[in-house]
Amino acid sequence: MPTNIPVFKGKNRFLPGAEFLRNPFEFTLKQSQKMGDFYMMPFLHRKIFVTTNHEVVAHVLQKNQKNYRKSPAYRQLRLAIGTGLVTSEGEFWRSQRRLVQPAFYKTQLEDLFQGMGIVTGKYIAELKAKTALGKPLDMAKEMMEATARIVLKTLFSTEDTADINEMYRVMMDAQDYLVYRTVKPYMIPFTYINGMHRKFKRDIAWFDGYIFDLIEKRRKDPNPPNDLLTMLLTSKDEDTGQAMSDRALRDEAVTLFAAGHETSATALSWALWLLSQHPGVVQQLRSEIDQVVGDRMPGFEDLRKLTYTMQVIQEVMRLYPPGFAIGRQPIAEDEVLGVKIPTNGIVFISIAAMHRDPRYWERPHDFYPEHFNPEAEKMRPKMAYLPFGAGPRMCIGNHFALMEMQLLLALLVREFEFELVEGHPVEPEPLITLKPKHGILMKVQPVPMSPPISIP
Repeated sequence: MPTNIPVFKGKNRFLPGAEFLRNPFEFTLKQSQKMGDFYMMPFLHRKIFVTTNHEVVAHVLQKNQKNYRKSPAYRQLRLAIGTGLVTSEGEFWRSQRRLVQPAFYKTQLEDLFQGMGIVTGKYIAELKAKTALGKPLDMAKEMMEATARIVLKTLFSTEDTADINEMYRVMMDAQDYLVYRTVKPYMIPFTYINGMHRKFKRDIAWFDGYIFDLIEKRRKDPNPPNDLLTMLLTSKDEDTGQAMSDRALRDEAVTLFAAGHETSATALSWALWLLSQHPGVVQQLRSEIDQVVGDRMPGFEDLRKLTYTMQVIQEVMRLYPPGFAIGRQPIAEDEVLGVKIPTNGIVFISIAAMHRDPRYWERPHDFYPEHFNPEAEKMRPKMAYLPFGAGPRMCIGNHFALMEMQLLLALLVREFEFELVEGHPVEPEPLITLKPKHGILMKVQPVPMSPPISIP
């Protein structure tokens, strides 16, 4: 058992972590190959322990998870989403998890899928109309719009375009501001002078007003729609009988909106880019979709039959995981693999680097959906693949996100052909999620003889 680990010193001896701070995605991909699967990096008054070791990950996220809390970076998120499931801790988190969990049971997901299908059918028809104009489309932006519409329909039963556009703008601007504060903490005081913080507060106030108004109307509605908001409103703790307060409802609603559309949209953006370079995978996808679905709208029961479609999605999230890292800080000093983790230390689990570790993956840097064949999956440690995290804090909406991605990807591949605009740069940008920095600008054309979609 090792008692020490390699130390990254970097080019800047006063701030060795400067390179890490600029681009943690590229940094950990590069340094994990050089330094190994568990190394330390001094950072200001802290020590950051970067790992892709599945034993360390299992220790932190499962075996000793009660001794770990979210890293300080998550505190910035609370400014926008409050204390929803992503940012809350301790007993409050456990209580909220119990209240939210029933909304994602299989029977509820089946009901939500119907609304998801209606919105997706309309979106595909609108996308066909856009392609008729012959102009390239930023499919990263398109996927954000499509998934935002799905989440607003399933969360709030609304399809108002103005609401969708404003919510999208607010969340994107808020994300830019929070990332700025995280990457450049020394600039935070200036944001109160240059107007950035005031604009952020105005945007969040608009969002709060919108959500609180919906909650008030829903409480008074004698026949509320069967959406996520209604489920959250009516959910009660089995032990105490306690329901959520309006503030807790607001925080969970904003969390579900932000996480529910951005993860799926980002993964779908990368999927379309990767598929445009792999026509053989597209052909295999279309063959499966034709056999399982034909020319109709996919149903809930079709999802489990779209096995190759799921493998493609899993492989996309391996190469470009929207949540590319997890940070945890010990409550009490800990020790793992003989290495002491102090209370002010941070364990930085690089999901991105782990997903490209040649010990776990046959072709680590290639787009290879066969990584997720049943036999291949059996050969890997369970903690080698973490697109939604792991342990008790694994993303509660993972099944919702996966069915959303399966539905959209199946229809997009069946109905359209995608070609990246020549010369358009595609570069990962690690913000709160791993986004394509310059978007994904594509020529989009309907598949010849593709029949019109019947919207249920």
